[in-house]
Amino acid sequence: MLLTREFYDPALIFIAAMSLCASVLMAGTVLTPFAMRFTPAADARRFAAAILISAAAAFLVTSHARGTIAAATAVTSSVIAVRLILPRLSMAGAMAMGTMPASLFVGAPWIYLLFLESGAPGWLLIPALLVGAVATLSVVLGFVEQLARNALLTHDEWRRPHDALPARSGAHPSGATPKVSIHLPCYAEPPEVVIETLDRLARLDYANFEVLVCDNNTPDEALWRPVERHCAWLNRTHDRFRFFHVAPIEGAKAGALNICLDRMAPDADLVAVIDADYLSKPDFLSRLVGFFDDPAIGYVQTPHDYRVTDDSAYLGACYWEYMPNNKVDLAGLNEYAAAFTIGTMCVIRTEALEQAGRWAEWCLTEDSEVSVRLRALGYEGIYLRDTFGRGLIPDTFDDYKKQRFRWTAGPVQQLRRHWRLYLPGRLAAPSALTGWSKLLEFQRGIAPVLAAVSTMAGVAGTALLVGLAANGTVPAIDLPAAAWVAFALATASMLVGRWHRYRLSGCESIGAMVAGETARLSLTYVQLLAGVAGLSTRPLAWRRTPKFGSSRSAMRALASTVPETVIGLGTLALLSIPLDLAGQLGGDVTTMIVIGGLMFSATFLTAPLMAILSERRLARAEEYADATSGLITVSAE
Repeated sequence: MLLTREFYDPALIFIAAMSLCASVLMAGTVLTPFAMRFTPAADARRFAAAILISAAAAFLVTSHARGTIAAATAVTSSVIAVRLILPRLSMAGAMAMGTMPASLFVGAPWIYLLFLESGAPGWLLIPALLVGAVATLSVVLGFVEQLARNALLTHDEWRRPHDALPARSGAHPSGATPKVSIHLPCYAEPPEVVIETLDRLARLDYANFEVLVCDNNTPDEALWRPVERHCAWLNRTHDRFRFFHVAPIEGAKAGALNICLDRMAPDADLVAVIDADYLSKPDFLSRLVGFFDDPAIGYVQTPHDYRVTDDSAYLGACYWEYMPNNKVDLAGLNEYAAAFTIGTMCVIRTEALEQAGRWAEWCLTEDSEVSVRLRALGYEGIYLRDTFGRGLIPDTFDDYKKQRFRWTAGPVQQLRRHWRLYLPGRLAAPSALTGWSKLLEFQRGIAPVLAAVSTMAGVAGTALLVGLAANGTVPAIDLPAAAWVAFALATASMLVGRWHRYRLSGCESIGAMVAGETARLSLTYVQLLAGVAGLSTRPLAWRRTPKFGSSRSAMRALASTVPETVIGLGTLALLSIPLDLAGQLGGDVTTMIVIGGLMFSATFLTAPLMAILSERRLARAEEYADATSGLITVSAE
């Protein structure tokens, strides 16, 4: 009989084993970005081997021949279909992507049949269908996201530029040299930090540029006057640095950037944006302006990158949390014409920026928001993996969270404002956005909301299951061996994939990878909160992210992570309930709930850990400063 849980057991294992094979193959064939070691014959052999390995695992665990054959046929067909529809995928990439839809069509009926087999009431089909609907949307959008963001892992053909050009003076075909107006907004920054940034800009190996420094709303003259004087000093050789202190300014960073547009040289063909703490390389402009010889190019974006100023565990964890997104994910989006600007180290065509309506002062992510309007006008963007400047990582964990709140809530705001642009076909507002751009922008905006919904649904579903077991509505459930084996294989596949992403980001140390994952998990709460906050029709305050000048405070570290700590410790305490109800739930379900609860708790407890690490680093910095100050005093005497 086909509609039995036993028939679906082999498919669970086959899909998980195929996913693991795909992860291992990608790690073995994609050793550096945009360079895959493969031949068609080798691909065919590897695919055949993966089918045999997956089928063997499925049959050895379940001893169900018909189910194994059906699973092998269905999943293999799914992989082949994905490869035919998306011919740029490698075979390993098609294997990874092909298992995603297969998991949906197998997982949902397997869970339902497991409950029916255990004697659960039929009305559970209703919540199961609701969960299935959310899961279907998540899988569809997840497929789109993974296809683009994991392109460096899964593709063997590239159509868009992914390397910077050779250094040049930037001449247009006409012979003219495009003028670049570099805009540097700042607020309450230590003057020595901004001065160092300006000194680096003064050493650019590009002749035709100006620098506009807009200090907005800084009340303390001791912070901005030295920067003003330094701009005047730099102009002793080249009159290209201009300083403005403007107060009041509405619209935070976007407001300051719009003021720079008002005051820049009228003949500036291009606008570059750089944050106050970013130290640029000399070839920042000379290797990018050539892309604008193509009138279709509206902007070129390079990665966020950072200078780790000491060997602290906190800065190292933050650094490696940032890098996979900047070096892998965003480079993948570029291949699908969905690259977006990210606020610093970017160059934009002035005419395009004016046509788009300038910077949006209503949005927390004014940088990525403007790229939507630029692409809607028909301009293209390019994202390059090459680092052209490095900034500072926020000193405290609280500031790190503020930054991530903006980065998460902003795309949700963009979705609320621009959703009509993302509709298909004639339903959409008129624009030049491509299908992939629409899908990926919609996915980016809805992902934080779905994450919040999925988390709440998971917690509610677990609570419902425990409650139904407690009153005897749902009998004890024993999970088959297939479920545990599939779980182990899927976990291994996930770990291999994460390891590979870090390797492509430049990380070689397992310890550094663990630290990066710790930092990533520590942001879970603030991202869930931001996903919900982004839906609000009320304006969200733009809170600056200080990256320097902080002093340590143990109480601040604890206070900044009270919600995460309460959730983490509260989850641990609540695990006593399923443990007390192990007889009603069944040992297997109890174990699964406890494992999930421990992982859920650990996710939130990484936040106070990161806060403590940040305060420990500040304590070390203060001790060093005090010791250095003492030495200077003694030597002066």
